Amino acid sequence: MKKALFTTLAMVMVTASLAACSGNGGSTTETAKPSNNVGTSTNAPAPEETIDPFAKFEQATEVSIGRGIDPNYKYDGSDTAEDNVYTRWLKDKYNIVVKHAWEAAQGDDYQQKVSLAISSNDLPDAMVVNETQLRQMVKAGQLADLNEVYNKYASPELKAVYDSNPGLLDGVTFDGKLYALPETTLPSASMTWIRKDWLDKLDLKEPKSLDDLGNIAKAFIDNKMGGDNTIGIVGTQQGGSLSSNFLASTDHWYNFSPLFFANDAYPGIWVKDKDGNAVYGSTTAETKTALTMMRDWYASGILDKELGIRKSTAEVVASGQAGIFFGPWWSAYNLGDSMANDPNANWRPYAAPLNDSGQFNSNQATGSSYIVVNKNAKHPEAVIKMTSLHKWTKDEEYKTLTAGKEMTSQEVPLFLILGAGDQLEYAVDSLRKVLTGEMKLDDVDDINYSWAYEMATHVQAIKKEPFDNYDIQYFDQQSDPGFFSHIYAHLNGGSTFVDADINWTRSIATAQTKTMESRWTNLKKLEDEIFLKIIMGSADLSAFDEFVTKWKDQGGDKITEEVDALK
Repeated sequence: MKKALFTTLAMVMVTASLAACSGNGGSTTETAKPSNNVGTSTNAPAPEETIDPFAKFEQATEVSIGRGIDPNYKYDGSDTAEDNVYTRWLKDKYNIVVKHAWEAAQGDDYQQKVSLAISSNDLPDAMVVNETQLRQMVKAGQLADLNEVYNKYASPELKAVYDSNPGLLDGVTFDGKLYALPETTLPSASMTWIRKDWLDKLDLKEPKSLDDLGNIAKAFIDNKMGGDNTIGIVGTQQGGSLSSNFLASTDHWYNFSPLFFANDAYPGIWVKDKDGNAVYGSTTAETKTALTMMRDWYASGILDKELGIRKSTAEVVASGQAGIFFGPWWSAYNLGDSMANDPNANWRPYAAPLNDSGQFNSNQATGSSYIVVNKNAKHPEAVIKMTSLHKWTKDEEYKTLTAGKEMTSQEVPLFLILGAGDQLEYAVDSLRKVLTGEMKLDDVDDINYSWAYEMATHVQAIKKEPFDNYDIQYFDQQSDPGFFSHIYAHLNGGSTFVDADINWTRSIATAQTKTMESRWTNLKKLEDEIFLKIIMGSADLSAFDEFVTKWKDQGGDKITEEVDALK
């Protein structure tokens, strides 16, 4: 369910609002020309061209791409990844013809195919790569500098997306040359979700520190708030992770990331030590301290005794047995079963626990996909136009052609998640203001923030007074069930997230380095097994130091050198 939800939210970011496209004729028009009056200087500067980013190419313009596909995806009729309703619309409306130089199944097969294309220097016009591959191509001199075509051909809406995500384009600019178009990320930080109705019954205050959180969990257990088998803090299930990591930076669902972060520990990501050198967060003294605390909490019953072996954490939350879990702001989307089983289940998120300095820490969600263009591509501007069109097509022809079908990454070539950096903040702010009458519905920006506008049209039927209290009893779950979960998630989880003062830590590496390709699976397995054993008490704390030694000897030191070079 989590994967489906994240995909839905991502698709909202990518396809929910497409701006009006135009294009009848060539791709450029001239500004006013100088008059032919006597005395006009023959040395007058040439008129600047004004380029319509949505104009149709006069000639059919082919773009070859490397394409990752889902072998299980079902297309309509005889459609394929190369020939479908979206690619045909690109051809009809913009004269852009997409050709597949090659295809590979998404995941490892695609990554291997990309790496082979790079090493053999047999590149299509464009493809989507990860950070490591991007840096390899920059170093090999294989990529086109996109500065000029981006400035000329990117739509105002695409530029607005990158302008609202400060630093994104800087991260793909090397020696003043723009070598890629990066994806944007869905904002995320792991918060503590607690049954506030249980807090209220026990007259407990919301948590701030780790001690507060531990005491609340203990009180829930002692008072059997979820029955005889009440669980204090439910977490990582079978096959899940103990925390987010640099390859899954938004994995804040049902794991223990906040317990690490509140100890100033950042397992799974690459950070700088006191001397500015790269260090793997899982090998630091702070991570050992966090594991020691979690070991004590497990022994005292605060952490789920079935940690790591429970089949479904979501089922425990829905059953009413647990009163605390960790998750991102959109966790509210998945609380429907809990509220259906108990209408009084008042799940509220808190930006906690804080560290000893009073900071709320989190790793930073990082994008990992980039569109790159071969330096030998004949029409790099076509790639820019294609990217501009991912999000901005309220075109009537498009609506008719697609017949209401939502385009996915399987239809859209060179698919990227693209969203305004402040879209969540805007949605929360506009919902609040529409409720209180500070903003009229017509004042909500339905072009750049169409999803916020869509929710704003439904919010008054769902949110009851007091408008600034987001407890579940102040929502009408039945009046507009199709939009209840959206409104509830944004006002409950979204408002807490945007109001929080978060101390972000970004991983130095966001993709695998060369040595990781052969060593990382075993190193991660070693880490997961030892950490779980330490928490559950089946391994001594000395096992952490042994893990660090083994990790370094089995490739960790070499990988650290490679990550250090990324700084």
